[in-house]
Amino acid sequence: MKKSLIFLMVLALTDPLSVFAATLQNTDSQAYELQIRQSGATDSSRYRIVENAQVEICFYGCEMTLLSTGQTVQVSPRDTVVIDSGVMNVTSGD
Repeated sequence: MKKSLIFLMVLALTDPLSVFAATLQNTDSQAYELQIRQSGATDSSRYRIVENAQVEICFYGCEMTLLSTGQTVQVSPRDTVVIDSGVMNVTSGD
């Protein structure tokens, strides 16, 4: 019993530090297409965020391009990216 309790305490202390992701939030009433290039990757992928949605993305940082406008932002883990009126704004999480 004591070992299980110690294990759970260690897990609770280390787990929040192990993986962070950026938050992407679309506050508009329309969906958007993004091009996502993960940090260190040579290729990119398309991503669609639906209206009024919030997701966790870019676990190791990335470059996001809003395809409708061509706007590109650099995103680090823990950052928050909000799409409002078709414009991406990044708030640093550090």
